[in-house]
Amino acid sequence: HKIDGPVYIRMLRGEVSRIFPKDEPFVLNTARILSTGSDITLITSGIMTEEALRAIPLLQDRGVSVSHLHVSTLKPFTDPRIISALKSAKQGIITMENHSIIGGLGSAVAEVMAENGIGVPLQRIGLKDTYAHGASQKYLMAEYLMDAQALIRAVENSIGRKLNIDEAELEEQRSVTVHSSAKAEAL
Repeated sequence: HKIDGPVYIRMLRGEVSRIFPKDEPFVLNTARILSTGSDITLITSGIMTEEALRAIPLLQDRGVSVSHLHVSTLKPFTDPRIISALKSAKQGIITMENHSIIGGLGSAVAEVMAENGIGVPLQRIGLKDTYAHGASQKYLMAEYLMDAQALIRAVENSIGRKLNIDEAELEEQRSVTVHSSAKAEAL
């Protein structure tokens, strides 16, 4: 309502998790810094942030230093904290988004990396250039390699070693409270 211009509203089906407090609204072009580190810079958006939050404690327990930023908006994409976090990554940069990697968060990060001469590998977790089918969120995220386990594999690829984190350990990390179980179809 307060934005002079186009807006985008996205509603999820099924359970919606609340990651951030109600009294802490997002701000355009301002990433939320969720952890700081120097091995990997991870930038997430939407429901992928919850998946990342499942994996990060296990990564840190195994000695991987992760800088994690949550991005709520992609336009504009000039937050200097993003550039700083990208420059601090020694072993790799990973993006996680719950839609096509083409033209989304990963593409925006790739552009910032190119424009700033940041020369570490970038891995984009999201829907590859394919036609997807319908199913449950959990199933689709695993099927299209968009879940916490996919993040673990991407980190292992970046650092060049196995971390031996299994699905049981990741399941134990589910700690985000569910905000609503309302279905979009019922609204």
